[in-house]
Amino acid sequence: MKKSIRAIAAALVLSGIAAQAGGDIVPVVDPVPVENGCRDGFYVGGAVAIQRMYAGNKSWSAYELGQDKTVPLVGILGYKFNCYLAVEGRISQTVYEEDYADILTYSIFLKPMYPVTEDFNVYALIGYGVVDAKKTDGQTPAPSNEIGDTIVNKGSFQWGFGLSYDINEKWSLFADYTRLMNKQSIPPQKLYYYDAPNAWDHISDDSINVGVTYRF
Repeated sequence: MKKSIRAIAAALVLSGIAAQAGGDIVPVVDPVPVENGCRDGFYVGGAVAIQRMYAGNKSWSAYELGQDKTVPLVGILGYKFNCYLAVEGRISQTVYEEDYADILTYSIFLKPMYPVTEDFNVYALIGYGVVDAKKTDGQTPAPSNEIGDTIVNKGSFQWGFGLSYDINEKWSLFADYTRLMNKQSIPPQKLYYYDAPNAWDHISDDSINVGVTYRF
C-alpha cells in the first residue's frame, strides 16, 4: 500500500514537471538596464569653440600673418540611432573676431561612435558643410571700404573626431576637433591690409569645440 502511494506521488510530481516543460509558462527575467551611452533619440547641445581661419600652413600656437583665431558659439541638433551611430547637424557663428574674419558655418555629420565604457565614448564626424566668411573690423581689421566683403563662401567635405562623457541619463560633456575647410581656392586677396607682399589664393578653417548635449 505504501509503495502504491509513493508511486502515485512520484507520478504526480513527474506529470507536473512535464506540464511546466510543455506549457506556456514563461520564466520571469529581470530587465537589462539601458546604459546611459546607448539611449537613442533626439538630442540638442551647445559649445564654445576656438576657430582658426588661415592661409598657407600655420600652426595653432603661432601668431602669424594670414591667420585669424576667432571665438564662435556652436548649436547642435542630433539623432542617436543606437550605441554606435548618430546623425548630427551643427551651426556656428563667430561672436568674437580677433582680426579680420566674421565666420558662419553649418554642417551635417554622420557620427560613428564607440562606447569605451558605460559613460565614456569616442566618435568620428564625417560630413559636408559650408563656411561663409566675411571681412570685419576686428583687432586688425580689413580696410573700411572692404568690411562685409566675402572672403569665402563654399561647401566642402568636413571631418572631425572627439570624445564624450555621460554625466547622467540626460546630460553629456564633449570635446572635439573639426576640420571645416581644407585649402579651398579663393580669388587672390590680401587678408591683412598691411600684408602687402602676400595675396592669398587658398584658405583653410578648423576648430576645437567644448560643450554639452541634452538627450530627450
